[in-house]
Amino acid sequence: MTRNLGLLIMLFLVVAGAAAQGKNQPSDEKCDGPVYEAKDVSQKAKITSKPFPKYTEAARMHDVSGQIALTVVLCRSGQVTDIQVVKGLPHGLTQSAIDAAKSIKFEPALKDGEKVSQTMPLEFGFNLNPPGHRALAREPVEGRKVEKTILMGMPCRYRAEIWKEIWAKIKTRVGNTYSKERGNLDLDAILTLSYFDQKQTHLRLEEGDKGGIYVVFVFKELPQQDLCDK
Repeated sequence: MTRNLGLLIMLFLVVAGAAAQGKNQPSDEKCDGPVYEAKDVSQKAKITSKPFPKYTEAARMHDVSGQIALTVVLCRSGQVTDIQVVKGLPHGLTQSAIDAAKSIKFEPALKDGEKVSQTMPLEFGFNLNPPGHRALAREPVEGRKVEKTILMGMPCRYRAEIWKEIWAKIKTRVGNTYSKERGNLDLDAILTLSYFDQKQTHLRLEEGDKGGIYVVFVFKELPQQDLCDK
């Protein structure tokens, strides 16, 4: 009797553990019902908001650029489902694109006046060297000479007060050797001013002309800010 009770308890624990593990596993959400191609609907699905995926730090370190191609279903329920990867990129960028796809907002397709589900291809581009940027600095960057320090994305370039306030926070100097710790402290100090988006404002290290590096602070102004009027 005691042995049977022990076996039952063990079986219960195994089943409960498996259920809990399954609950924590990510599931590929599927769209119920028929799914149509764009050519087969009366009115195509319309994307109203398409978030841009985030670069991962690993992808930045490895200078990864390129396109990610997905196919998804814009389900009549309003959810993006059945995500399939046609072409991916390494270092977490594919997952970043999938996460962005799941956050897309859209108006479902219509067929005979009813909401229906529609397949759609999606592409996300990653380019670490957009116009105006130099190539990313190769590792190691620690100890390399700082050739230039640049502020990029600053609105109202003639507002001297704002420039002075930001430059006062930067201790990384041209001619000195670069320190990652010092660069991160400079960025943190700038963000304490509360002018810029903390997630999109970042530090970018680029190849210099003489074996050193350019230290570039790339700013994204907060939407509620208007530095032109400060």
